[in-house]
Amino acid sequence: MTRRRVSGFTLAWAAWVVFFLVVEGIALARGAKGDTFSEHWWRVWRVRERVPVPLRWLLAGVQLTFGVWLVGHLTFGWWTTE
Repeated sequence: MTRRRVSGFTLAWAAWVVFFLVVEGIALARGAKGDTFSEHWWRVWRVRERVPVPLRWLLAGVQLTFGVWLVGHLTFGWWTTE
């Protein structure tokens, strides 16, 4: 059985995930409007605002492209530097 070495990056990413879960959990428990990650995302990308149709399509395209890249990258290892 091969032992895996735990690097500082492994610990840092694990801490980042735990931090995210704690912050999101607190935001959900508070129930205040605008606290969660998704509500911040919607504000940045103007999801709840009335914007011109061309801008709406541009924002949707950017989010869709990012989403496809993220799923492909994390699930299948697409677009890696290795």
